[in-house]
Amino acid sequence: MIVNYGFKDDPNLPAALAQEQARGFMLDPMSTSYFLSRDIVIPTIGGGMATWREKLFAQMHHNASAAAEFLNLPTNAVVELGSKIEI
Repeated sequence: MIVNYGFKDDPNLPAALAQEQARGFMLDPMSTSYFLSRDIVIPTIGGGMATWREKLFAQMHHNASAAAEFLNLPTNAVVELGSKIEI
C-alpha cells in the first residue's frame, strides 16, 4: 500500500490504514508494529566541510522532529533501528 501526502497535509498513518479497512484490508491496531530508521549524525574534525558547519548540521539534525511523531504513530508500536553517520 502506498499513502501519499502533500506539502501542507498533516500525515496520520494509523488513520490512513483505518480507512483501508472499509476496502477489506484487515489490520489489528493493537498488534501492528511500525519499523523506522533513525540516524545519528556525528561531525568529524578534518573532513570535507568546515568544522562549524558540521557541528551546526549535526545539531539541526538532532533537533528535527522524529519520524514517529511526524506520522502520528503510537509510541508503544514503534521499533527504531539506528545507525551513526560521520560527516
